[in-house]
Amino acid sequence: MSAASYLLFGFAVVWCLFWTARATDSWRLPLVLVTLGGVHLILAEIGFYQNTTSFPPPQIALLAPALLCILLFIVWPLGRRWLYRSDMVALTAIHILRVPVELVLHEAYREGMVPRSMTYSGHNFDILIGLSAAFLLAWSLSARKPCRWVLVVWNSIGILTLVNVVMTAVLSIPSSVQRFAFDQPNVLVISAPWVLLPAILVPAVLWAHVTALVKLLGRGPAEAV
Repeated sequence: MSAASYLLFGFAVVWCLFWTARATDSWRLPLVLVTLGGVHLILAEIGFYQNTTSFPPPQIALLAPALLCILLFIVWPLGRRWLYRSDMVALTAIHILRVPVELVLHEAYREGMVPRSMTYSGHNFDILIGLSAAFLLAWSLSARKPCRWVLVVWNSIGILTLVNVVMTAVLSIPSSVQRFAFDQPNVLVISAPWVLLPAILVPAVLWAHVTALVKLLGRGPAEAV
């Protein structure tokens, strides 16, 4: 991977941490993400995610803890109230990180580290969410803000595109549950520092979408952006 990819990826991580802090008006969540990322970096370095035969696959640890935490916040009343206090503009800004991430994934495909299906050359449309996030952010900061249902539809589509690429990534990682891309599997995300993609960036992006929908569809006072 080129130096440019390392810089783009580093930018995406910093962007993620900054805007999660802005969204929650606290550095607690970014500190949790950094701690979680540090654990996954260590596990990647010692080869924990290189095990391709165990069941359940150890690679499940990349996403499962974060997904369980997000689910807990959705079903727990105190968690929903915490989500509702998040800033919508910052929640939108987070998704811009998907643009540099997609550029990194495209180079990784050219380097033989991910299948083509995980890139915008295949059927990964995540870069469109990142680009539209920049437009939506500018719109949100204008005098005439987007209406609630524009944001509901956009966040819903964003979740669908995220699920699409995550499922592709999971089923192409060399593991006991791999189902395709055997000729060029997804080995990028089980090595450092790229392991931070499923460990930090994907959970943060999913959290931002879910939190936005909780705010937009919840019982709180009506709010544009």
